[in-house]
Amino acid sequence: MSEGLEVFFTFLRLGLVSFGGGMANLPEMARVLIAKGWVTPQQFADGFAMGQFVPGPNMLAVVFYGLSACGPVGAVAAALGMFLPGATGAILLVHGWEWMARARWSRALRMALVPVSMGLSASMLLVLIELGLDSLWGLALVGLATLLIYRGANILAIMLAGGVLGLAFTWLR
Repeated sequence: MSEGLEVFFTFLRLGLVSFGGGMANLPEMARVLIAKGWVTPQQFADGFAMGQFVPGPNMLAVVFYGLSACGPVGAVAAALGMFLPGATGAILLVHGWEWMARARWSRALRMALVPVSMGLSASMLLVLIELGLDSLWGLALVGLATLLIYRGANILAIMLAGGVLGLAFTWLR
């Protein structure tokens, strides 16, 4: 199978299991992409951060991951594979919404998916911590930023301060 098709089918599988959004399966995505050697753990974390930074869907990082896997063809293949299932599901859901709203099982399914999505979100957080924090200093800064945001500090100021501290720590290494 060509590299582009492998990238497409890998991201298609990841897109098919993206209940609650692409970030819900971030741990599986990290495991698969790092195991295939398409990205390193640091590249995965950096790609995720860049995907969150740019406007658009929160999983634009897949374009970066596909690019790392096999160039521009991989970037397109990853984007198509990741977003095609969700887009198709949304179209089908819009057309079947009235029927779904009346179905008893629909409400039960939605209620059952809440703890599943919470668990997936928690696992995503743990993977990001594992990939992004490589020192106690980093963990302390994340804790401080969380506390400051909780106390009502300006989020933009905290983000800027975090960027400056990140650059400073990178230059000091």
